[in-house]
Amino acid sequence: MRSFLLAVALCFSANVLHAEESKNLLKPTNLLESWNFEQRDGGKGTVEATETGIKFTVTEVDDTNWHVQAFQWNLDLKEGKSYTLKFKAMSPESRGYSAVGTINEEDWHEIGLHEDLYTSKQLSEESITFTATDVVEKKNRIGFILGDEKGTLVIQDMTLTEN
Repeated sequence: MRSFLLAVALCFSANVLHAEESKNLLKPTNLLESWNFEQRDGGKGTVEATETGIKFTVTEVDDTNWHVQAFQWNLDLKEGKSYTLKFKAMSPESRGYSAVGTINEEDWHEIGLHEDLYTSKQLSEESITFTATDVVEKKNRIGFILGDEKGTLVIQDMTLTEN
């Protein structure tokens, strides 16, 4: 009986450890306060929370794609660790965008995540694994560069987990 209880305890401990490892590091996708929506110079747009996600609409673009961007910030990513970013995306007018990770301070350099993506009217599931490089403690951000073209991008169920 004792060995059975020990086996159950070890199994439970392993499951708890795995659950802690795969904890979502991001804030809820569908809350406005989870996002920093940035518009610069000629780039303009709006952000709206929906019941199931967040909706970014780019209304004006210029020649610099990061003039419209949205991020979740102050993430404490660890140097050399592997992470997986998952989310669902759709757009009524089919459009391109980029999923990126940068530091959240001057010089805004990338930290291992840059994926150019394309979405359409069909809800697509994205999964991007990357290794965090050149991070700054509690000063990293994950989000989207939206200013390549006008249009709407809806994001749902976004998670970031350490592998």
